[in-house]
Amino acid sequence: MDIINQIFRFLWRVKYWLIIIPVIVTLVVIYITRDIERTYTVSTTIYTGIASGYDIETDSDAPGADWNAVNNGLDNLINIIKSRNTLRNVSLRLYAQHMIEGDSTKDNQYIKRSNFREIYRITPKEVRSLIDKSSVSTTVENLKGYEKATNVNFVYGLLNWYHPHYSYSALEKIDVKRLFNSDMLEIKYSANDPGIAYHTLEILNEEFINEYKRLRFGETFNVIAYFQEELDRLGRDLKLYEDGLIKYNIDNKVINYPEQTKQIAALSRDFELKYEEILLNLTSSTSLVNELNIRIQDQAKLIENNRQFIDKLKEISVLSSSIARLESFQSDSIATSWPKIAEYKMKRERAETELKYIVNSITDKQFSKEGIALSAFVNEWLAEIIKREKSTAELTVMNDRKKLLDNQYIFFSPIGSTLRRMEREISFKEQSYLNILHNLNQALMKQKNLEMTSATLKALNPPLYPIDSEKTNRKQMTAIAFIGSFIFVLGFFTIIELLDRTLRDKFRTERLVPGSLVLGARPSAKGFRFRKYKNEYNKLSTINLANSIVPYLNPKERPDIINVISLEYGVGKSAIVSELTDYWTERGLRVKFLSWNEDIDMESREFILANNIGDVYEYDSEDIIIIEHKPIVNSAIPQGLLKEASINITVLRADRPWKDIDNLFYGRLQQYCGISPLVLYLTNTNREAAESFLGLLPPHNRLRTFVYKLIQFGLTSKS
Repeated sequence: MDIINQIFRFLWRVKYWLIIIPVIVTLVVIYITRDIERTYTVSTTIYTGIASGYDIETDSDAPGADWNAVNNGLDNLINIIKSRNTLRNVSLRLYAQHMIEGDSTKDNQYIKRSNFREIYRITPKEVRSLIDKSSVSTTVENLKGYEKATNVNFVYGLLNWYHPHYSYSALEKIDVKRLFNSDMLEIKYSANDPGIAYHTLEILNEEFINEYKRLRFGETFNVIAYFQEELDRLGRDLKLYEDGLIKYNIDNKVINYPEQTKQIAALSRDFELKYEEILLNLTSSTSLVNELNIRIQDQAKLIENNRQFIDKLKEISVLSSSIARLESFQSDSIATSWPKIAEYKMKRERAETELKYIVNSITDKQFSKEGIALSAFVNEWLAEIIKREKSTAELTVMNDRKKLLDNQYIFFSPIGSTLRRMEREISFKEQSYLNILHNLNQALMKQKNLEMTSATLKALNPPLYPIDSEKTNRKQMTAIAFIGSFIFVLGFFTIIELLDRTLRDKFRTERLVPGSLVLGARPSAKGFRFRKYKNEYNKLSTINLANSIVPYLNPKERPDIINVISLEYGVGKSAIVSELTDYWTERGLRVKFLSWNEDIDMESREFILANNIGDVYEYDSEDIIIIEHKPIVNSAIPQGLLKEASINITVLRADRPWKDIDNLFYGRLQQYCGISPLVLYLTNTNREAAESFLGLLPPHNRLRTFVYKLIQFGLTSKS
């Protein structure tokens, strides 16, 4: 409770500081912020369609959107909006617009006159000459052409130095965020000019869409151009290879190589069978002819030497060769060979008949030596001769045919590998062509898809021209200034209170002086309005002191000695002792006042060596002897006088600090007094400190009475 009481006393003591300083600071802040800059905020909502939009790549059967791709697309879009290139285009267009539309005499929807005057003032003449009043785009192109990356180039500096409207640092304050988990973006921008805030976002909406299209279409255009170039090249190569294959087929008379090779293989197989058959017939015919020649040797020689027989036999051989030659090609020329073959066979049959007739006319013997009929041997011999001639003729044809087949094998064998190689090359080129064509179609579809998605980038909520500015924080600044200054003053005085060693009141004195007890306090009547109460204050404090000393007196052992001590000069001991003596004398007590100034020589040998009061003063029938000692900073008090006293009162000024030397002297006093009481008495205190001993001091009014009751926690008490 004492701590709370001290807190209230502390606050009451610094009340004027706690009121005046915060009020002054608050008034200063109010004055400084009278022309505080106002801020205008503009916002816009952009629908991207990345997550919920429909395009030609949308799969209706897909389970859901690819949120990684959606998040990546939105992040890319946000980065494009805040990219330096986009902000550079916005800055240049905004600057060009202001230089064209600005008016130095009045505000307009583009820029305030104050802002226009400022930007016009800092713009060099050579840059002003670049402004085309009829076209913003022309002006922007002129500014881009003028811009160079040097520290003296105005356009480059406008973007990279700090300017509140055109620099990167200002435009980077554009706030872009995604609305929850949707595919919409909210863009906000604040400026001290409503026209600048509005047109900045309006230009930004156009520029970031153009930048997005440029980046995305630039990729697809390059890809499409590459695929088209590759497609044209592969088309030319494919046509060249196909033309080469056609020319090769024509040159080598290849219509259908697999069928042609199959036919050759079939002919070769049939040829081998036919060849073996003819060869077998020839062998058997020759063998029989040789055997029959032995039997009909004479007739055979006779017949073989006959001219007609030889000619007819040759005719049969020629016809057999023709028939064999035509029959070997009958599968290829079936439509024209049979009539010719039939004709040749008829001729051969006639020739054979004629040959038999010739032979029969030549032979005149009927039987051989073995008794066998001669005509039978001759006929058999003739049949074998004819058969041999047929086989010989056919074998000759087959040998020619074999050479032809061998030539065809030699001709067609390399053609197959060459054709496969050429077809493989054509197939490779064709697959490459089809792959490139597929990729080209994919790129074209991607381009179309980008056109569709870019078309979905629209301002769902376009920026609106701001009419009212945002609420300023002037009230908050004023409140913060008041509260901050109040806390500062309170903290400052709290620190002083904690560090200050001024005695001031009972609570602080007993805290600063170890083992001390404050017996009372004497207020000072400072201030014009309180001077008239000085005597009343002194009277009240004297009565309080006298009443506080009485419990320490011992009437049985008279006289009671009261030592009044001070650590330094100017504490008011003499006045206190004089008034206290008068007070007790008026009440019939025999009081003797001994002062170091008049009654006692405190530097004498008798005083210094005194063990009791009798050594320095011969008392008679006094009730109380009050001794005022010289300040102990310049003199010593005999230990016997301190121990003999009923009470030792140390008078201290409340408005002076408790120094280290004071602590040293007081410690000695405590040691010398022994069991004799040693108390403190404060002088020159303020009224609040004295009221702890004297109660409410005059003047008495409602405010002081209320404050006193509040400090004393008499919250519900009645007067």
